[in-house]
Amino acid sequence: MLDQAAGNPLALVELARAVARTPDRAVAGPDGTLPLTARLERLFAAGLPGLPDVTRRALLTAAAAGPDRLPDLRRALPELDDPAVWQPAERAGLIRVEAGHVRLRHPLVRSAVYQAASFAERRAVHLALADALAREPDRRAWHLAAAAPGPDEEAAGALAETAERSRRRGGYAAAATALERAADLTPDTDRRAGRLVAAATAAMFAGHPRWVGDLALRVATLTDDPAHLAESSLLGGWSLAVTLRHEDSLAFLLPVAERMATAAPELAMGALSTGATPAYNAGSPFHRAELRRLAALIPEGPLPPGRLWTRLVADPFADRDATLAELRRLTAETSQPTLSDLVVLGAAAWILDETELAVRLLGRARDHHRHAATAGANCTVAQALALAHFERGAWTAAATAAEEAFAMATEAGADNVTVGAPILQAALRAVRGDSDGARARAAGAVHGVDLRGSRSLYVRHRQALGLAAAAEADHATAYAHLRRSFTRDFHPVPVHHHTSVHQLADLAAAAVRAGRADDARAVLGSTTAELGSARSARLDAVVHRATALLADPDEAEPHFRAALDDPAGARWPFEHALTQLDFGEWLRRRRRRAAEARAPLTAALDAFERLDARPWADRAAAELRAAGVAVTEPRASEAADLTPQELRIARLAAAGLTNRDIGARLYLSPRTIGFHLHKIFPKLGVTARAQLRDALGDPPEQG
Repeated sequence: MLDQAAGNPLALVELARAVARTPDRAVAGPDGTLPLTARLERLFAAGLPGLPDVTRRALLTAAAAGPDRLPDLRRALPELDDPAVWQPAERAGLIRVEAGHVRLRHPLVRSAVYQAASFAERRAVHLALADALAREPDRRAWHLAAAAPGPDEEAAGALAETAERSRRRGGYAAAATALERAADLTPDTDRRAGRLVAAATAAMFAGHPRWVGDLALRVATLTDDPAHLAESSLLGGWSLAVTLRHEDSLAFLLPVAERMATAAPELAMGALSTGATPAYNAGSPFHRAELRRLAALIPEGPLPPGRLWTRLVADPFADRDATLAELRRLTAETSQPTLSDLVVLGAAAWILDETELAVRLLGRARDHHRHAATAGANCTVAQALALAHFERGAWTAAATAAEEAFAMATEAGADNVTVGAPILQAALRAVRGDSDGARARAAGAVHGVDLRGSRSLYVRHRQALGLAAAAEADHATAYAHLRRSFTRDFHPVPVHHHTSVHQLADLAAAAVRAGRADDARAVLGSTTAELGSARSARLDAVVHRATALLADPDEAEPHFRAALDDPAGARWPFEHALTQLDFGEWLRRRRRRAAEARAPLTAALDAFERLDARPWADRAAAELRAAGVAVTEPRASEAADLTPQELRIARLAAAGLTNRDIGARLYLSPRTIGFHLHKIFPKLGVTARAQLRDALGDPPEQG
């Protein structure tokens, strides 16, 4: 509507009214016209009734063909080569003919001309265009569809072929649009249901949950075929899986897995794998037990990514070595993974704390969306990637991905992401010292939302608030928030079976400073008893750090060293630096040789400054001064004043890309890029692009 209103306020208001009155009106094709109110039709086609018949037919052909298609018009109607045909329309102010192209005076002239014609007139023009476009099957298919007076298998089949070509190019949204229209034109009810299932599947890969839900519901009203009904239930469950309606999603998906376990094992596994995501977010022990039970009903075979993901959601810490070997095998053997494989394997890698592998796999999935016609429409991939970036210390990348995820989720109606992405943004603000901003963002994220049914988001929300309090050295408040990630039972257990566990060390750090060490020991003891010994390098470091902080003074050092000696722990730089800071503080307070404390404190300070974790950098610097080291005040990063979007634009500009190149990369107009740079230059204190590299102080972004 914005494009076709073309800056006309009246047109925008009237278009909104027209579309609201006829929300289900089918358009002529991907470049279809919009419905107009009578007022707009009179305004934009005022001179139409007085035109000669041949000119009106020429204008209708132009409207049906789409803008800038005069060569097609000439193939459809040879008489259009006569300039005299167009002159009356030019004199009426409806068009201009320039350099062989028909230019409409306003985009809505096309809609007005098209709407003013009768169906018989429109049908004749579309059939003529279909004949003229015999060598362009995709465009021909849409003209055949527009000409169809009712069900028409020829037009439906042509659109289905168009959809398949779009799908192979990665244009899932275009494929879904074509398949939905093909279903509308399909005479056979069972085939219509199958095409709607295919449309919903394409819409799922395009990341449009509401659309998927609508299509799946239509399938259920058309057929009694068990396979179609099972597939539509799977798709309906997926449409809810990206929302906070975890129970409703699982009510669709788990019965499909049970019904189809032996009849259609692949379909059953797909339903179970899809259900594993809302089961993870819900964090309910019952649903995890159901995943295990249903997985056992599906015949064993080669371990697909979906089965691995399901197993990990049910038992994330069980038999780590074997599970990790399976993940590596699947990643190595899947030379040309599907989009679904990339997402599932990336999520599995994330649960196993193979964070760098998760970033690679999820990054490939995001790039797949960006390079396809869907233009990055999957907000869940962006959110998962943001979480992985946050954990590995790539905070600018995490902020950019979270911003991208939130924007897409708002459009798609994926409230699991519209809540989760701001919670991550709150955590990012907290670790950089903006505690007030972190609390405000966290409060906005959960306003009006009940997180009791989504334990993963509840725990992440508590973590963000705990980090905000810890940044202010308000350890009692930090402990109160982090403690709520574990139950208050005599035998405390994690509120969320996976997310809570990684907070053990931060809980311990807040506890010893808030005088709650005994309570924290109970949490640590009951939680670690369930983890087993085959832990990831990250989780092993978390447990050793927590144990060192809560141990008797004479027993702490071996645990500190165990947390730091494994070089793999440096892959999570913020957590690693926190351990170095805690160890340095412990050494200094134990009155050991100053040189012993200086090494971990210096390493911690370097890491915090690289990350721009200002509160912790200040703490490390204070500890170093107390250890006899002269520490200069760190220079504030000028780039820290940039938003994530501005920082990415600045880095791309520093790499030598033009505004047009940057815009193509970020799906923004060159003018918008120029506007951002106009704000970036004064923030960085520069006046030219050539100065950006030095002002940013780090290597410019290349991709």
